[in-house]
Amino acid sequence: MKSIKRNILILVLALMTYVLASCGVNAEQVSNTSQDTSNTSDKNSGLIVYFLDVGQADCTLIQLPNGEEVLIDAGNYGDGSYIKNYLENLNVDDIEYLILTHPHEDHIGSAKEIINNFTVEKIYMPDVLASSNLYESTMLAIENKDIETIFAKPGLKIINSPDLKLELLSPKSMYYSELNEYSAVARLEYDNTSFLFTGDAESVSELEMLGGGFNLDSDVLKVGHHGGRTSSSIDFLKAVTPEYSIISCGEDNSYGHPHIETLNRLSDIGSEVYRTDELGTIVAVSDGQDIFITSDEIIEIPLSTPGNSDTQSVPGTEVKEPSAISETNYVGNNNSLVFHKPDCSSVADMKESNKIFFTIRQTAIDQGYTPCGRCNP
Repeated sequence: MKSIKRNILILVLALMTYVLASCGVNAEQVSNTSQDTSNTSDKNSGLIVYFLDVGQADCTLIQLPNGEEVLIDAGNYGDGSYIKNYLENLNVDDIEYLILTHPHEDHIGSAKEIINNFTVEKIYMPDVLASSNLYESTMLAIENKDIETIFAKPGLKIINSPDLKLELLSPKSMYYSELNEYSAVARLEYDNTSFLFTGDAESVSELEMLGGGFNLDSDVLKVGHHGGRTSSSIDFLKAVTPEYSIISCGEDNSYGHPHIETLNRLSDIGSEVYRTDELGTIVAVSDGQDIFITSDEIIEIPLSTPGNSDTQSVPGTEVKEPSAISETNYVGNNNSLVFHKPDCSSVADMKESNKIFFTIRQTAIDQGYTPCGRCNP
């Protein structure tokens, strides 16, 4: 899971070049990026978001179309070498904006190593103290590097240009009973596409954001608290209405993340769920109009161009519309609670009213379905 996805990144950038060219952007602006994993520092090269596979932790790298980088959180203590190597393979040498959502170990774990190995221009973090050696050593590293540190608060605009905006939506209060609620939540807009990064914000913070008058509607949601049930309240999700939801969690983690309650709520709003414990590092690419999702396990990239709604194909790659995927991966019987491959004979005999479709195998298992003993899905 923790090797750099070189072949996937090359494919993503090749596809992005195609899409940008179709939308009227000069392909030469991005064609060079496929030569060395993904040197996306050229301006107008699109937006790429990497949800890194750091196990039961969070770390998200954003390469902005203006050539700047944003890093949100820094994984667990011990993830530093992996994160450092990943960034270096992407030719990242400086980080304009480092957002440390809150001082839990699974979010600031390797921040010290990042600070000591990259030029970090600004750090955004909540105004809250933590009684841990890790927090103290992180703050000392920030002080030693003399990095400008800005306390997160609602309405703080980190970037505010006509087609690119990055704004913090929380925390609002000075005191919460849970450290998770202090999470700095960030919303990113690139032209007509949008992303919401929620850290470990739970229902109290979500309620404050709902009442804060913010535009929460986003195409991609970085699901709060690794998919824990105390985050992603239904009212919050209805306000965000994400087409895609990304969950960062560790395989077979002791917390049981993501919780079935969260998965059910995401299913209720019709959001496609992608998980790092199942798919490894997940990459989202935006050309400002469309968002394409890929990883080392999936290639699900709808290529739409102005005036052409057909799905485009890349030689050797099956490319499907997300809406069609849920009809072809796994079919469950909500009466027997068994799921099957689509071509299983049991599916042909199944009543339409009993059919339920799953994109990912683990999602079926998480919802209480067992695999068919005949087709072994």
